[in-house]
Amino acid sequence: MKFALVSHIVPPSGTGQSVVIYRMLRELDPQSYCLISTDDHSDKTPSENPSQLLACNYHYLPPPFSFTRGYRFGLQQLRESVNLSLAIIEHSRRIAEIVRRERCEAVVACTGDVTILPAAYLASRLTRVPFYAYVFDHYSYREWDNPVARFWARRLERLLMKGAAGIIAPNEILRDDLQRRFDVEATVIHNSFDMSPYETQELIRKESAEIRVVYTGAVYEAHFGAFRNLMTAIRKLGRPGIKLHLYTNQPDETLERENVRGPIVKHPQESMTEMPRVQMEADILFLPLAFDSPYPDLVRTSATTKLGEYLASQRPVLVHAPRDSFVSWYFRHYECGVVVDEDDPARLAEGIELILSDAELCRRMVANALVRARTDFSISLSRAAFARVLKLNGTS
Repeated sequence: MKFALVSHIVPPSGTGQSVVIYRMLRELDPQSYCLISTDDHSDKTPSENPSQLLACNYHYLPPPFSFTRGYRFGLQQLRESVNLSLAIIEHSRRIAEIVRRERCEAVVACTGDVTILPAAYLASRLTRVPFYAYVFDHYSYREWDNPVARFWARRLERLLMKGAAGIIAPNEILRDDLQRRFDVEATVIHNSFDMSPYETQELIRKESAEIRVVYTGAVYEAHFGAFRNLMTAIRKLGRPGIKLHLYTNQPDETLERENVRGPIVKHPQESMTEMPRVQMEADILFLPLAFDSPYPDLVRTSATTKLGEYLASQRPVLVHAPRDSFVSWYFRHYECGVVVDEDDPARLAEGIELILSDAELCRRMVANALVRARTDFSISLSRAAFARVLKLNGTS
């Protein structure tokens, strides 16, 4: 069966969602699917991550027509509602045209842009093929900063979830939310990865008095508060050898503005091939989510793409995230990391001290983490689950 996957961003763009899509599809026959996106890769000459360009057909959804006037007399929200409706209709027509031209037998739509899911749903009805929802995060909650988009997303979400032939969620917390809110069953496919570099990496640990607390990835509103707590905790410990090593492309001025300062060694974001070495050289891997973010519901169901990598790195993981978040639940439930689920730098300092002082605890947590990486985050198992959801023939 051939399917069209619709997402606002696709490989080789360097985002977590794009990476997950790349890992899921790269072993499939490129004739068995196509990509449709508002992210234009039609020229096939990507400026970033060229190795993650898939061999399938790419299709571009250009910006739809929109009204640019109508701010006066309280008409702005009406204008934005009309523009959103026009975008959904125009995108749905283009998606339907591509589905017919490519002879696709299903449409898989990913969250990320408020127009994508309803447009793909309408296109599936126009072409009479099944619609599948890949819910990377809550469709309506992610529109926290746009009142009009949030208004319509909340009203469309039940229709989209109930109308899907299948739903994929990246973790158990989001799956349970969807079941409770809409009485639908979602299949959990964790944000998986290829474990082989972590299993074959030859690691030579260097003798050093420095204690490397390592974080890899983007740093933004979902993390700032947790990082401020970490820097306070490090100061409280009074150990001059502890340093935070940040592997991120976040500008220095952003970190400074958010008061994330202290013993920090900043590195550029490393490539996927270098990441196993970076993570496996850590003394502590830090997995933060803010307690004071502007979107707590998204934080609660966040399933960061680095989680599986951290589990496979055979290094102790320090989780600092709200008690009801997926990452806190997962590490606590499987006893595969130290979890500090209180917004308290003193408790976080105790968590660091526990890791540094209890070697037996660390060995047990690392062993548990490796089991979970192989059980829940194996890319081969996730591809098989994806194939079962879509009922793909001859796919494993």
